[in-house]
Amino acid sequence: MDIRDIFKETVSTTLGVNKNKRKVGSAPSMRELKEGGYGIVDGGNAPAKRTRADELDAEPDAEHGSDNNGDDEEGGRFFADGLTTKEKDVIDWVDHADALEDALDRTGVQRLVVRLERAVSKNTADRVSHPNEPEKFVESEAELDEAIQRLLLLANDVQYLAVLEELDALPTLVGLVAHDNADIALDVIQLAVELTAEDAWSHEGESLEERKAVVGFISAMARSEFFEVLGQNLRRLNEGGESSEGEADRQGVFQTLALVENLVSLDVSLAEQAVAGMGLLAWLQARIVQSYTQGSAPDSNQQYAAEIMSILLQTSTRLREQTDSALMDALLRCLAKYRKHTPDDEIAMEYLENIVDSICMLVATARGKQTFLNFEGVELLVLLQKQPQVARLLSLKILDYALTPPPAEKLPPAESSPSAASSSSGDNEARAIAKRYIDGLGLKYLFAILMHHGKGGLQRLHKAHPDTDERAVNCIASLLRLTGHGTPPHWRVLAKFVPSPSDPSSWKSHVDRIVELNVAYYERVKDAEDRLDLADDHDEVSTDERIEERYLGRMDAGLFTLQMTDIIIAFVSEEPQAKERIEQRLRRKGRSLTYVQAELTEYIETRRADALGTADTSHGRPHNLSSMLLQL
Repeated sequence: MDIRDIFKETVSTTLGVNKNKRKVGSAPSMRELKEGGYGIVDGGNAPAKRTRADELDAEPDAEHGSDNNGDDEEGGRFFADGLTTKEKDVIDWVDHADALEDALDRTGVQRLVVRLERAVSKNTADRVSHPNEPEKFVESEAELDEAIQRLLLLANDVQYLAVLEELDALPTLVGLVAHDNADIALDVIQLAVELTAEDAWSHEGESLEERKAVVGFISAMARSEFFEVLGQNLRRLNEGGESSEGEADRQGVFQTLALVENLVSLDVSLAEQAVAGMGLLAWLQARIVQSYTQGSAPDSNQQYAAEIMSILLQTSTRLREQTDSALMDALLRCLAKYRKHTPDDEIAMEYLENIVDSICMLVATARGKQTFLNFEGVELLVLLQKQPQVARLLSLKILDYALTPPPAEKLPPAESSPSAASSSSGDNEARAIAKRYIDGLGLKYLFAILMHHGKGGLQRLHKAHPDTDERAVNCIASLLRLTGHGTPPHWRVLAKFVPSPSDPSSWKSHVDRIVELNVAYYERVKDAEDRLDLADDHDEVSTDERIEERYLGRMDAGLFTLQMTDIIIAFVSEEPQAKERIEQRLRRKGRSLTYVQAELTEYIETRRADALGTADTSHGRPHNLSSMLLQL
């Protein structure tokens, strides 16, 4: 057998050349070419007939979009992309697919809702059919997660949120907050966070209409018991877990608190409704005490809980009135942890500041002052001021709020009296706090803070908290006003400014310090007045607007602190030796007690106008500092 026969057979069988070979017809003859007009001429003398190929080259290629306008030809070279018009349209559609999806309309929202309902139904069916086999419903859960995520597109077009209510999709979303998979619940909460974020309803000058749409959406969710379900979900989350589930739960707590913060910016009444429905105050009260980190350092969510507590108490009078004594107790216990040490990091520092702000909001009310007294808050302040820690200075803010009587109610002119502005329902509690602070030897530490006593760390603390001087001055002025004239507590405060056998020299430094602050704040206010005078020459505003802007500008410059130093000077000037030194120091700076009297007159008239709801000069102006003290 010839071996070449094997190779021939193999090649023929493998490639199938003979089987599949295309049969080609015989080549046309020259005559056929001539008759067909394919450019074959006799002897080359006759003109060549125009061929079909030439006609195609001359015609625009409609299929490929060539118009021979020179765009695809440069330097004799052809730059066509080789794509048909239809193919180009497909590529353009793919390139703009994301933009088409983001540009929602009513039909698009309906598709999103249908997709969500289908995903919910499928996931529910899978979970019912295979309750103990997670792998059987993990795919439908992923589809449900994606369907919820797609709703985030509404954050760019919140005007379509009403469509969700029309399609009855809100109960479905609320029900998903209670889903067995905490990640699904977190998706819904995150959706609510994005929809209520300020970026979603306040941009491009359309904030009013968009804000109304978001408020309507959350209100409709609330009618489906959204806040109640949200509170239940908050309590089932376990932040103490070390696994990935614990991290997801911590993220869920964070997103829930972020939603409450967004609602405060969106609509305070909605925030109040959310707090009530979730039972949030009780949860926050427990959370600000509980830490999930090693040691006593607060964790990030604990700090955030303290921040939300502070925000709620600052923005809602109703919530302040709803608090009970247990909250004051919890806040004071949190504050007491920093009696002997300074926060270690930024999170702990923000946590402490938020705790202080919450206490300040509570002690601003008459009921809060009484609760503060009952839980020995004054004694805690004295203990804090003994230590060279940051809480020493922050405690002054609490003392300042505690010594400030609540705003007096508006009184009709017939019931007014020179002392009406200072006779409010919270005066008794404020006087009790002042007396207990003085009896607890707090004056020693208060004046040490005023004089910036201390070295090293304390000096750095004073520089880091420039408002310390203002707080100290406010507290001293309040102590002088709240203690009865001629009573032992009152004399104990005045004793810091007059010579005594036990301390014959320090009174001078105290007087000098008050005068120094008085002059410094007078100069700040005077500079602000000069700037305002210059601005008034160029602004065309009404007289009332100019007066209000001028007053607010002076307040920002430190007018209130200047008036507090004036009050201290007025009280101290009753002692001859102190008055002589005050006049001497004021003259050196170009001031006198006449300036002090004029500034106090403005302060008294402003307070009386606030109490009466209108300006009132029927009582006349006081003629000297002594008569002014009766109206302070």
